[in-house]
Amino acid sequence: MKDVFTLHLLLAGLSLALLASAAGTARADGGGSNAGSALNMVAVGHNDLGGRGFNADVWVYKGYAYVGQWGFGDWANGSKDRFCPAGSNTSVLVIDARTPANPQVVARLQNPPNTSAEDVVVYTARYGPFKGHDIAAAGIQWCGDSRYDANAERGLMLWDVANPAAPVQVGYLKTACCTRGVHEFEVEHRSDLHRTFAYATVPTSRYPDSTTPSGYRDANGDGDFRLIDITDPAHPVQVADWGIQDIGGPFYAGQGCDPDSNYGHGAEPSEDGKLVFVSYWDSGFIALDVTNPAQPVFKGRTTYPTNADGDGHSASYDDARKLLFSADEDFCKTSGSGIEKGLGYLRVYDYTNLAAPVQIGEYRTPNSLGSDSQAAGDYSIHNALLVGSDVYMSWYSDGIRVVDASNPRALREVAYFVPPSANNPVKPSQRGVLSNAPQVWGVAYDETTGLIYASDMNSGLWILRRTDR
Repeated sequence: MKDVFTLHLLLAGLSLALLASAAGTARADGGGSNAGSALNMVAVGHNDLGGRGFNADVWVYKGYAYVGQWGFGDWANGSKDRFCPAGSNTSVLVIDARTPANPQVVARLQNPPNTSAEDVVVYTARYGPFKGHDIAAAGIQWCGDSRYDANAERGLMLWDVANPAAPVQVGYLKTACCTRGVHEFEVEHRSDLHRTFAYATVPTSRYPDSTTPSGYRDANGDGDFRLIDITDPAHPVQVADWGIQDIGGPFYAGQGCDPDSNYGHGAEPSEDGKLVFVSYWDSGFIALDVTNPAQPVFKGRTTYPTNADGDGHSASYDDARKLLFSADEDFCKTSGSGIEKGLGYLRVYDYTNLAAPVQIGEYRTPNSLGSDSQAAGDYSIHNALLVGSDVYMSWYSDGIRVVDASNPRALREVAYFVPPSANNPVKPSQRGVLSNAPQVWGVAYDETTGLIYASDMNSGLWILRRTDR
């Protein structure tokens, strides 16, 4: 979630029965609904995570869910720390969900003070000294005082979670001053090299900054994309970086209500780890060949039509069909003269020719269309996750949306789940900043059980089941 778009806290304790009564019924899609709604999905479990708020991404692995936490300094409003979690409210929470109807918090992956840990990935190490151990990794971002603070923490932190109830921190790669740190990342194994990598982004790394030795916000001058070798999670090592400047960009100022063509937000690797798609906001989705991990090679990128708002946020890649399901996170229904109306939505790109990707499909929810108001809430897509031929999407106030992508040129919604609203204790409440509406950040899928996990910034963790399967 780009920092210019803001944030939501929780005061929770929601009733699972309340939502269950709405499950399976069609929704009128009049935004701001308090009761929640669902189509072909039911809730089978819920934990409000202690009402802590700031809930971010979710990962599920071997019956345990891991829920991250966002945060940043709110300097613009004169209360710089109110969006930076503190004390017992910090950390990635570890939830034992082996009994889905009764998920329980059992541990924390503790991040440093004055930081957030939004994105989390858990995997089993295949190589190196921790082979066979389950490892959790989280992106650490500074959200305290000035990002120039000599004590600021930022980077990628790793834990041994062989026993999820008793995690042990084993490694920490610190990135340089003066960005916030690692925002999004994915993990992939390279069977050809017997190595494991984190494909990460450190946004704003190459914003101009006259106060650093490099002249960029990252003091070392590294690009927004980072390739980090985590084969030995106790000693993570950055092996390469890449930025839009490496091919002569940024090529224009950007477009829409949040114009920025110099912002690398997310990274999605192919299954073999030799290719990565970097979400570069208004510069589109960029394909890099990382067959040689030390030398990323630019292969091609998407370009937005002149009437698009842009905002390439994240993506999920279909290796078999060479399709990229990409999320454009746009919070402005009216983005200026000549720009299409509506909020962020899903695009489908055919990457058969890496040098010339072509958009072949798209999907928008009814609430994301047009310029009319949908009451409180943010009806933009956030993340997309491909599971078989279905795409599961976290869509903030539109909850979880599921489309059948067997025909990528004609996506068809087949299910959705919108949790009930939760109150927000931070006052004053502001539309688009701290609304009480549902705010679903992340989505995960458990291949063993077929259950879907959703993290709501306000109401916590939801465990869902499809009823049309």
